[in-house]
Amino acid sequence: MDDNIFRSLDIDRINIDEYYEVEYWSKQFGLRPEVFKNLIIETGITSAEKLKTYLHNFYGENVA
Repeated sequence: MDDNIFRSLDIDRINIDEYYEVEYWSKQFGLRPEVFKNLIIETGITSAEKLKTYLHNFYGENVA
């Protein structure tokens, strides 16, 4: 089966067990990796779009 199919289905999901995903997404959101990982653990949000909405609602306009 083609790996690209699975990647495209999960492109918006954040897997905090993969260090490169934590590095990538923490940079996208402008957070330190430790802070980002704790945020995911505390909120349970694994969707990048939902996390962006959460941060926007919590912190306002100045979110990535």
